[in-house]
Amino acid sequence: MYKAYGITRAAEFSPNSDDLTIISKVAACLRLHDCETSLLDEKDVDGIASICVSNGDKPDAVFTMARSPRTLSVLDHLESQGILVINSPRGVRNCLRPTITRLMQDHDVPIPPSILLDADKMDILRLADFPLHYPLWLKRGDASAQQKDDVCFVNDAKALAEAWERFLQRGIRSATVSEHVKGDVVKYYGVAGTPFIYWYYPTLGQIHGKFGLERINGYAHQYPFDIHRLKQLADSVAVLSDTPVYGGDCIVDSEGQIYMIDFNDWPSFSRCSDEAAEAIAHYILLQINANGNH
Repeated sequence: MYKAYGITRAAEFSPNSDDLTIISKVAACLRLHDCETSLLDEKDVDGIASICVSNGDKPDAVFTMARSPRTLSVLDHLESQGILVINSPRGVRNCLRPTITRLMQDHDVPIPPSILLDADKMDILRLADFPLHYPLWLKRGDASAQQKDDVCFVNDAKALAEAWERFLQRGIRSATVSEHVKGDVVKYYGVAGTPFIYWYYPTLGQIHGKFGLERINGYAHQYPFDIHRLKQLADSVAVLSDTPVYGGDCIVDSEGQIYMIDFNDWPSFSRCSDEAAEAIAHYILLQINANGNH
């Protein structure tokens, strides 16, 4: 019998989302496959550190939605002991906007024209000198969006400077700035190395999203696009970032071109939790076997 632990996500790292459902369903799927599985709270850092290595009885895998720096450090330690961690804490850190943006830029993944902001280097590049065309999106870079003001749509240099100043006043010192691309917003969920992909238009019918920002692009025109291409792009970013359980957003323009605009570690899979849980559990079991754990 295999043994696994799941780590839940603290509510502040994913507001307005039901993250407990998906991780609970993954645990249930693993139990059906003869894998003894328990869930631990992300905030129980000491419990995670002690239970997972108690009496030398290491689990075959830890699957985690955690995002707090302290918990990620504990997971780093577990990985150093040879414990399989999905998603890796390295992958979670890679999904910070500046890092994932740079990864996609460096590997020619299609994204809107973007630059990275760092408050400690603003003497090198003034806001007024950005080589981008308005309107723009300013998105916090030190963490995933936790409130509506973490993502700002700005129409001119004055609005951008004011939004950046608000970030600085809140202690946010890094961000991405990206050109707005007209087209359909498409939300996607997937598990790398499996056939699983799920997508939908959040602006088709009732606007869906944590903060309603998808409405900026308007209601979906449903431009035709290649779903296999989307899966290929998303899986490639998953591999680059070491984030096999993922979700995100892209824009499909009137020509059917896909532009990746967000890529996140382990989303809530709210619209497809049953199918996603099966795919995630299948992936975890495959990795346990590949790791030679029995």
